[in-house]
This record gives sequence, C-alpha cells and structure tokens, in this order.
Amino acid sequence: MKKTISFRLFFTVLGRGICQVFRFIGKLFGYKDKSTYAKVVWRISATCLTTLLLLFTFCVLYAFVTNVIIPKWTDFRIQKYAWENTPISHRIVFQQNYREKETRVYDKVAKKVLLKDIDWVVTSDDNDSLAVFAQAGKRGYLNRFTGEVKIPAVYSKAWVFSEGMAAVEKDGRLLFINHAGETVIDKGFEVHPELSAYAFHDGYCLIKNPIDGKVGLINRKGDWALMPEYLHVRRADSLWVVEKDNGEEAVLDSGMKVVLPFAKVHYSVTDEAVFATLPDHTVCKYSLNGKLLNCSVITFVYPLTYETDQLYYGTVKKYDEEGRVESEVIDTEPYHTQAVAHCRRYQGEYGWYGLISSEGHIITPPSYSDIIAIGADLYLCRNEEGYGVLLDSKGKRVE
Repeated sequence: MKKTISFRLFFTVLGRGICQVFRFIGKLFGYKDKSTYAKVVWRISATCLTTLLLLFTFCVLYAFVTNVIIPKWTDFRIQKYAWENTPISHRIVFQQNYREKETRVYDKVAKKVLLKDIDWVVTSDDNDSLAVFAQAGKRGYLNRFTGEVKIPAVYSKAWVFSEGMAAVEKDGRLLFINHAGETVIDKGFEVHPELSAYAFHDGYCLIKNPIDGKVGLINRKGDWALMPEYLHVRRADSLWVVEKDNGEEAVLDSGMKVVLPFAKVHYSVTDEAVFATLPDHTVCKYSLNGKLLNCSVITFVYPLTYETDQLYYGTVKKYDEEGRVESEVIDTEPYHTQAVAHCRRYQGEYGWYGLISSEGHIITPPSYSDIIAIGADLYLCRNEEGYGVLLDSKGKRVE
C-alpha cells in the first residue's frame, strides 16, 4: 500500500535530517558530548538554522519571481490592459495606468514613451496640429502627430488652438499666442472664473469683463467688435444672439449688423431659419436675413372631445377557440357618449396650447398649459400653475 506523506511528516523528517547534518559537522570539529543536554542544544540550534535557511530560500524565490518571472512572463500582459488610451492622433495616445498611477504620452507605432507624468492632453475641435497638455501645474502645447513639445509648459492656464491662435494666462494676464508661442494679442484682458473656454469662432472670441461680468466679442486683432455690454452672447451657426440685462434679445450677423432687433423674445437659430418665441408662447419664423415667414408657427393640432348627457351601456363578449361569440354580458355602470367640440387645440411653443377653429382661424394665443372641452362651445383653459378660465368658441371668457 502506498503511504501518504503529510506536511507534518515531511518537515519532521527534514528537521531531523538537518539535525543529523549539524551533529555530523560538530563531530568533525571534535564535539562528542552524548548527554541529553547536548542533544537538546543541538536540536534547538538545528531548528533555528533550519528556520533561517527556509526564510533565506523564501526570500530568494520571492525576489526571483517578482524580478524575473513576473516581468518576463506576466507583467507585459497585465501592462497591456492596465493602460487606458485616449487618442491624440492616429499614432500618438495619452495613457493612464490606474494600477501604477502613471501617465504618459505614447507612440503606438514606434512603441516608445515620449513624455511622462503628463496630467492630461486636450485636442481642438478643428483638428489643429497642436494639443494643450498639463504637467506639474503648468500648461504647454505638443504636436499631436509626433508627440514633440512645441511650446513648453510655462502657462498657469491654456486653452486649445482655434483658427490659428490659443488663449493662455501668464502672470495674471489673458494673452493669445500663435503656433510659435509668440504673443499676438495682449490688450490687458483678464481671465474670468465663470468663462470656461476662450476660442475663436468665425473670427470672434467671447470675452467676459471680470469686474461687472458683462460679455462682448473681440476680433483677431484683439479689438472690440462688440463691446462688453451684454448679459449673454451666444453663437448660433453663422449668427450671434445677444441679450441685455432686461431680457431683450437681438440677432446679429457675422459682421455684427442687426438681423432682428432687440425685443422681449427668445431667439433660436437653425440651419434654415430663426425662430422667435414671444412672451405669450407664440412662435414666429424668420429667414436668416430677418424676413418674416410665419407669424404663428403651429406644430400640432388636436381635436377636443367632451362628455354628453347621453348614456350607453357597454358589453363584454366571450369568444370560443374558433372566434365565435359564446356569451355577452352588459356592464352594470353606464358610460357617457363622447362628442367632438367645435374648436380644436393647437401647440405653439412646446407644451403651450391655444384654441383654433375647425376652419383654421386662431382664436387664442398658445398661453395655456392645458385645454379640455367641457361642452360643444365651452373650454377649460389652465395655466402652468393649474388655475383655469372658461372660454367659449370665440375666445371670450365665460363668467
């Protein structure tokens, strides 16, 4: 029968063997004490030396595994998936290793690390050749196709290049530089903490006054094309929408000429038209050069129904497997028949409704959040707070 060797038996035999080795060594040096005391001393010494030998063997194996086996056979596989890639170009990537908390700029084709300890890299929307990077609390620019640093990280803040220029902050001043790192605009501007980006669009850049928070536009020379007098300025395709403190808005073209004047409206611009939403939620449509196309845009028209005094009883039918009626049960509760009201409900601004006749004539502006018919010529019109008024088919209030 084959005997099973346990760990206890293995180490017992190993310890005794080592004790015999040390006893043999002792005999070589002339030690021949065979007393019980000598045997105990030898066993204690052998146990200590055995423990030290095992610890030494463990340390050697650990160093070999961690420095030879893992780097050669395992670590390259782990590293392959430990790096998260953010593309900078077709061959250059920004990598983050969350396991080792390392960052770098890496060339995938040459398999070469170009820069280390980079906090982040951001490319521009217009695919400019330079990308902004952060390192040790400073900002600089690198070539996104080669990974080479073109402008050293010397700025406290920096933004992506747009139309050949980039905004940077240095010594508390807002400057604009070119691809060579040369300052091209220095007009005493300052960075406003609430303005997250500085970029040129169609030759203009939005600048916010750090004192009063008003905004305006500068041109590529750094001169004011639109003085900083407005609450908001937003770009809408080829046009600009500006808003005053009193809520009035106007639409300007690329030359800062008025397309639609200031009014208590909200302008939205698409590729084909400008839509103006009035305070009563009526939507007007204009061409891109300011010509009125539709004074009241209607998106949907819904029929309105109401309950009449006429009652009817519904039935519930039961069918067999072949689809034939087996039984029919009449409901115990009657229902009111429905009829169509004379007016319909239309939508102007999304979620806002008005009354319109069956012939298509607008009776009321879309100033109500809900309209229901309670008679052929009587309608309950509610505002956004839930309060309602009764109107007839001519839009007159019924007391």
